[in-house]
Amino acid sequence: MRLSYTLPTVQLCMTAGLLAWDALWWRTVARSMDMPGASPASHLLVAINAPLSLLETFVFRHLPGWWHLTAYVVAIALFWYWVGMNIISWRERRSAFLFSWMPLRLLADAVIIGVGVFWIVVLWDEIRRPNGRLFLAADWPIWLWYALSLSIPILWAIVLVSFFGYDCIHTLIRRKSACADARETLVDRRLP
Repeated sequence: MRLSYTLPTVQLCMTAGLLAWDALWWRTVARSMDMPGASPASHLLVAINAPLSLLETFVFRHLPGWWHLTAYVVAIALFWYWVGMNIISWRERRSAFLFSWMPLRLLADAVIIGVGVFWIVVLWDEIRRPNGRLFLAADWPIWLWYALSLSIPILWAIVLVSFFGYDCIHTLIRRKSACADARETLVDRRLP
């Protein structure tokens, strides 16, 4: 089976499991706490799908009823399909699976790099914040979740900035070499 179909399928199964765990956690915690905060499953879901979190925060969260959850799950499937297509494209052509028109490709590279830089800034702020109580020996489960919820988005940020930064630079280099080749061809045609 192709990677572009396997990744979304695995992610949708994992998303369904994490959402079920989140619902169970909320039903359990709601008996004893009035404002428990986000569940560990919710933190893990956001960390795994970190590039989608901006879209989820600013767009999907404002949808009514089940549309929020439906739109988020569909976006996760489409995102992981795109990730699979990028992996295949990298193996075959050493480039990202983006637009072929250069200005749109460079704009998409810049937006994706911006998302990676956003995550670097947000995570740097989170790491700098004093969280001394998390590193106590008695709180190792909390520390483990904290480390996991930070390390996955850090990995995403590094991948987004490096992969799409490479694609942006490589696209600009290809453009310059294509322009130079076109000039040489034009000069060759003019010469008798």
